[in-house]
Amino acid sequence: MATRQRPQPAGPKALSGSAEAKRKAALILEALCGLRSTQAASDELGVALVRYYVLETRMMQAMIDALEPKARGRQRTANVEMSALRADKQRLEREVLRLQALYRVTQRAVGVQQTKKATAAKAGKPSKTRRVRRQPRGERVANAIRSSASSSIAGDPSAIVSSATDNGGV
Repeated sequence: MATRQRPQPAGPKALSGSAEAKRKAALILEALCGLRSTQAASDELGVALVRYYVLETRMMQAMIDALEPKARGRQRTANVEMSALRADKQRLEREVLRLQALYRVTQRAVGVQQTKKATAAKAGKPSKTRRVRRQPRGERVANAIRSSASSSIAGDPSAIVSSATDNGGV
């Protein structure tokens, strides 16, 4: 059974606000009803007639705003909306991680090899191709000479003497 809400107090005694504000509202209402002239109400308020009309307009606008239909239920503020979006984002990120893990397990079970992108994604870093360091020209020539010397030495023992004399060596 739903609990019943208490009826809110009604009538002039239920109005909140300072005594001065209530007096001003009563004077403006009297002028609107014709009990007083606008000049008499502005004199009683102690303001110019132009200021009286400004106060009257503000009071009528406040009454109209109070009578506007309001949306039912809880209204979502920007902060509440932002926190809900953050929570949804975190939930979706966890879901993505779960589905990626499930995909990897399925690939292993089926026996499909993982691609390079998948293995790089596992580490959480973008895949980088290794940059081949270029050898300096002198080092390349020295390695070529060593490899040709070692292959000729393995094949012919007399090549050791000839390669040494050619290089101005031993």
